[in-house]
Amino acid sequence: MRLRMWTYDLAREQSPTLDNLRSILDLTQAAGYNAFGLYMEHRFAYPSTPWTHGAGVVTPEMVRTLIEEFPDIQIIPFLNLLGHMEGFLYTEYGRRYAEERFKGMQACPTNPDTMELANKLIDDVLDIFTAEIIHIGGDETQQLGACARCRSVGGNAPMREPGGNVEELMRAMRSDTGSAHQADQKSRIYARYFAPLARRVIDAGRRPAIWGDMLLEYPKAAVAIPRETLIFDWQYFHGPERSAKKLAAYDFEVVCCPSLQTYNAAWLHVDQSEQNVCDHVRTANEMDAYGVCVTTWENGLFGSYEALMPAIQACGKMLNDEPGQPSEPVVTPKFALFGQISYLYHGELEGVQDWTPADRPSEATTVANDLLSKVISDDVRSIRLEPTQKGIELHYEDGKKTTMVREFRAQVRDPLLNRMRLLAGLPVEGRRLAQRGFIAGRCAGVSFHFDVLTQPTDLGPRIMLTRKDAATTALGVSASASKDYILESYSLLSAEHKEWARLMGVELQSLGGAFAHSQIRSSLKVRLLLQGNPFLAWLHHGDEFSGDHGAQALKICDRAMQVARDPATRGVTGFIKSAVEFVRYAEQAHQAYANELPGVATSTLAPARQLFDDLEKIAKANHLRFGGSKADVERCKAAKLYVEKVMHRIKDYGDGSLGYLPSFEHITHPNFIPHDQGAWWLINKWAYE
Repeated sequence: MRLRMWTYDLAREQSPTLDNLRSILDLTQAAGYNAFGLYMEHRFAYPSTPWTHGAGVVTPEMVRTLIEEFPDIQIIPFLNLLGHMEGFLYTEYGRRYAEERFKGMQACPTNPDTMELANKLIDDVLDIFTAEIIHIGGDETQQLGACARCRSVGGNAPMREPGGNVEELMRAMRSDTGSAHQADQKSRIYARYFAPLARRVIDAGRRPAIWGDMLLEYPKAAVAIPRETLIFDWQYFHGPERSAKKLAAYDFEVVCCPSLQTYNAAWLHVDQSEQNVCDHVRTANEMDAYGVCVTTWENGLFGSYEALMPAIQACGKMLNDEPGQPSEPVVTPKFALFGQISYLYHGELEGVQDWTPADRPSEATTVANDLLSKVISDDVRSIRLEPTQKGIELHYEDGKKTTMVREFRAQVRDPLLNRMRLLAGLPVEGRRLAQRGFIAGRCAGVSFHFDVLTQPTDLGPRIMLTRKDAATTALGVSASASKDYILESYSLLSAEHKEWARLMGVELQSLGGAFAHSQIRSSLKVRLLLQGNPFLAWLHHGDEFSGDHGAQALKICDRAMQVARDPATRGVTGFIKSAVEFVRYAEQAHQAYANELPGVATSTLAPARQLFDDLEKIAKANHLRFGGSKADVERCKAAKLYVEKVMHRIKDYGDGSLGYLPSFEHITHPNFIPHDQGAWWLINKWAYE
């Protein structure tokens, strides 16, 4: 493996000092990486674009200093010259380059000014960076062909570059999905833009690199891309076996790109991240790929590179240890589990210390623990939880017969059914709906996976768990692949750091709902802070957090806060706890408001102002210590002001003075206007398009 690297997402509001970057490069070198990707977008002080230089950008002088001080680390610049140019496009000067007006994140590839800008940016980094590889971006260009100029592009397919595997390329050209004309047009636009940019890098004596997703979607464009170009194949939710081999068949060298999954987590999905890295390292070794690049994304919105550093070190060890190779067959042992069981949808099931009396779990949690541990240890193939008038019956099936082994009283029925649905990543509402989910992970070295099916009955949902091989799941964590690299890396700091990472990165996910593993950006983070209306978090998560689910999340956060040993880990936990608490405050205010108690509603919301004050302090400290997001500071200020605005509305209109009582969703919305009872701004939402 020639390239072992990771990327630092400078573009997502990071503003590190030179000393911060020195610390990061020290860690990078110590962890066994030989390259460091600086993913820049608009957060670098390009000499050609002074109009993009926001506060705290990384400067050419900083980069030149780092190159001199760390000669054994290749510092690779990651530009993005078409998609992900929003930091350019949403400035007054940069709006001229946009594919669509105030929409999306893509520049127009057929605008000659865009090509001129891209050439200038390439020339800037060629002059400043000494790395062999210059990454010019190219991912997620979904707006290809959106503007009138791009739609008018015609002509023949691009010329083939010398040295390509013509037969494979022609097969790829015939395999486009969707409308053939539209695919041809988008392939042509993409190739006509990126081929000359890649050639410019080659002519300067360097090696261009682009992301692989658009070549997989529009493979005809591969005909025009120079074969010297490295293709970075990112696959974050499964292994890259098929995609990387397809790209290699086009005569490209491939870098396999897993992800530390922070952008879709409250903090980090530990087990999915480790599995993803293992899968990519295994594939890279099997196909002799050029290398592996571990990506990290979006540590704004109270993410913390400082708290993530041990995980990044763990990935360096994984790249050098070459994990994921076939291991000895796992023999299923018989074992007993005592005390609390911490189990995870897609995660780890492990025995931990007995509960203290003050922390003793609910009976439903204890029953669920006992149930799963016995099923796994006794190799039961399926179980059924059958609600009855008296309570709930538990039926086991071992492949030969079904046996009713236990009956629980009525008080346990609903909590137990809800607990099992949460573990399967299912909502606890919807008694009349059939639902499907699964619970997967490991227990004492044994991999397990249960498909979960719920069926409605008059007494509540019937829940059936069917066991299958965990290795067949796309997102499950197989025992042979994972060695707990990440958690063990935190244990090198202290036992408390390891426990903190387990609580925040493993156990919190076990609650499901807003904390479950998903393929999209964290809904809780976005709704609380990104949209300018923190009540969106209440709108979507009020039912989820107002009951036991929220109480369990706060309990995990309290335990994590007890073992957090530094400001970074305390800040991450403080944000998650505050997010849940805000939603609970908002739901309590809603209940008072609905009961025509506006004074109680405003009093209930009052603590939220201090909550956002405290978050602002965390954001400021994160910025000062490690170059974290300054935008988070401003988001907290805006959220506090908006809460106060809503409190004034409730005071003014929550007494029925309008002649009607606006719904809580309406009165907490930024577009609320008194006397607009029909919410015409919502009905006529086409005006925003």
